[in-house]
Amino acid sequence: MNDGQQNRSERPGLAARLVSEARKIVSFGLIGAVNGVVNYAVTVGLTLFVLARFGLATDDVALGVAKALGWAVAVTNSYLLNTMITFAAESGRRLSWRTYGKFVASGTLGLTVEVLSFLVAVRYLPLTLAAIVPIGFAFVANFAMTRFVVFPNR
Repeated sequence: MNDGQQNRSERPGLAARLVSEARKIVSFGLIGAVNGVVNYAVTVGLTLFVLARFGLATDDVALGVAKALGWAVAVTNSYLLNTMITFAAESGRRLSWRTYGKFVASGTLGLTVEVLSFLVAVRYLPLTLAAIVPIGFAFVANFAMTRFVVFPNR
């Protein structure tokens, strides 16, 4: 077979891989959106219903704990859903503490990218735009770390 025939025979494989990766990106994004709601609900729920009952809703430490717990619940839910759905083939749908630790570390890196890019964007853009830009950077960082470090191809 000459090189032209070989390249043509590889194209369907490449196309299938690109479609598979596009599906993973969409799935990862939808799960991220769900977990944005989870993070919000846990944070607000803890602040309004639990912490407020004990008079701690205005305490900075209590608010920080509520926010951290919201993030922790969301990142744990994200790990579960991405293991079982988005990266099912790579993970074998098996949960492990090691992979969970890598997932949390990659999420922390994504959070760092988001905060740093926000701090840069807010210097050059109005706040309303500066708050949106980092979400895209964090999404790319989170997906790349999750795809290539947490759940690489077997």
